[in-house]
Amino acid sequence: MTMQEQDAEHPEHQSEHLTEAEQLQRELDEWKDLAARRLADLENMRRRTALEKQELHLRAAEHVITKMLPVLDDLHAAAEAAAATQDAAALKTGIDMIFAKARQIFEEAGVRVVDAEPGQPFNVDMHESLMHAPSEEHPEGHIIQPVMRGYQLNDRVLRHAKVITSAGLPPHSQTEA
Repeated sequence: MTMQEQDAEHPEHQSEHLTEAEQLQRELDEWKDLAARRLADLENMRRRTALEKQELHLRAAEHVITKMLPVLDDLHAAAEAAAATQDAAALKTGIDMIFAKARQIFEEAGVRVVDAEPGQPFNVDMHESLMHAPSEEHPEGHIIQPVMRGYQLNDRVLRHAKVITSAGLPPHSQTEA
């Protein structure tokens, strides 16, 4: 005997099955609603986190820029003074003072220059070799000449020092040695 035949003989079973089906449908609807709410919560959290991250970046930039504004003002004043004076020594003194102020701001923020002196071994983590050139003074893989300063923020490289590295002895020196 099928369920339909049993339900036909016993109407109370039919209402029991409908009630059970309705209850299951209600539970399913509740679970779907809960899932939709959790998904909406997750999306809201992602949006909020992205906005907070953006705000953090903005505040960090604002902090550094605010500290650099006096340097910008000093550079502006130096440019005006350069146009009005012929005293190169005084102008150089003013520029040196501005440079010292900027360097101090960067040092206080944890920024330092990457060491890239001639004769120092090339370090791929700190240096970028722009060119290899023969050198009688420096062994292969050592810095011949720094081209552009590199900078670190604490232990993180902001910009690699750009250097020219030694390719070893020039071809004519190798045959003589």
